[in-house]
Amino acid sequence: MPPEIALKYTFAQTGDFEMKATTFFGLEEVLQKEILALGGKDLVPFKRGVSFVGDLGFLYKANLCLRTALKIIIPIHHFKATDNDTFYAGIKEIEWEKFITYNDSIKIECVVNSDNFEHSLFMSQKAKDALVDRFRERYGKRPDVDLIHPVLRIYIHIFRDEISVNIDASGELLYKRGYRTDTNKAPINEILAAGLVLLSGWQPHKQLIDGMAGSGTIAIEAALIANNVPPGIFRKEFAFMRWKNYDSTLFDLITESAVNKIKENELDIIANDIYEPTVKKMQTNLKNAKLTDIIKTTNESFFDIKTDRKNGFVILNPPYGERIEKQQIEEFYKQIGDKFKKDFAGFTCWIITSSDEGFKSIGLRPSRKITLFNGSLECKFLKFEMYEGSKKDQYIKKETL
Repeated sequence: MPPEIALKYTFAQTGDFEMKATTFFGLEEVLQKEILALGGKDLVPFKRGVSFVGDLGFLYKANLCLRTALKIIIPIHHFKATDNDTFYAGIKEIEWEKFITYNDSIKIECVVNSDNFEHSLFMSQKAKDALVDRFRERYGKRPDVDLIHPVLRIYIHIFRDEISVNIDASGELLYKRGYRTDTNKAPINEILAAGLVLLSGWQPHKQLIDGMAGSGTIAIEAALIANNVPPGIFRKEFAFMRWKNYDSTLFDLITESAVNKIKENELDIIANDIYEPTVKKMQTNLKNAKLTDIIKTTNESFFDIKTDRKNGFVILNPPYGERIEKQQIEEFYKQIGDKFKKDFAGFTCWIITSSDEGFKSIGLRPSRKITLFNGSLECKFLKFEMYEGSKKDQYIKKETL
């Protein structure tokens, strides 16, 4: 085995090794701040992710505590290939027996962005053939494929002639927290919801209104952030728990340490939705997340919400146009802008939308625009600072101070 491959296997022993956390486009900076705050080293952002260095314990901590990471992967090999034969040979030369035995099971996922290779499923099959042929030639037996609960999840990224082979440490994507058992049509992803809260600049001492809450995900993620509840605490399993080197004692210590850092801030978070069945689903999710005494749910139109607070935050995930007739979009978003001006003076209001027609109809100039993706939809996360009086008055007040 070439020495450059051998260096990648240190994660199976002790000491530091390279990891990568993947995320959605637009959340790379937020994720980087999270990893740094958690104690990661040698951070390097890349498109839709951040690489960093840590030990086995930090791998556990990253999976348990990162809010905007989709999955944590460990690079184990990188090589060049221009056709199926060189790809097969590169996969076969990896010493897979360091990770599993022939009695174990595997799942291989390939992502292909190259004209040199077939589609992802074909390349996953090719990689599987290379791995099992290595075992069959050496031991006369081979690992099985298990798409549900494999011992080892392998993630291969193919870009042109560059092949990156990784071990998936997370298993199911990390947005599957475990608290959301009841959802509505087109629910917002937990990772995106956490990203919106972190990007918004909301602080726990401020009121937060999730005015079109749906499943309540934005409000739930805000409460988890405010009270430092690790988002992975509700999950029953991570992929690393099936590895040969899994240290359950270490994981329990890290979990206990994270739980001991949970706060009990009194929060003013309102999760509202106009539809009563939706509110009932939201309340189920709040119960699962142990937040029924933290988040207040209301059942009314966003346009009827009143608050006696002089400042705070509103975060809206309104219909984008996928769930509302096109001719209604302009009027609907105009009403949102009018509501901001009328009832939320002093507030910071944010909207995520993919609707250009809606954005143009709000009638307010955003002070910040952030490009994000909600699933396959390219969205803008728009910030509106609602001053009391006119914006001109704000400058006059500053000058007279």
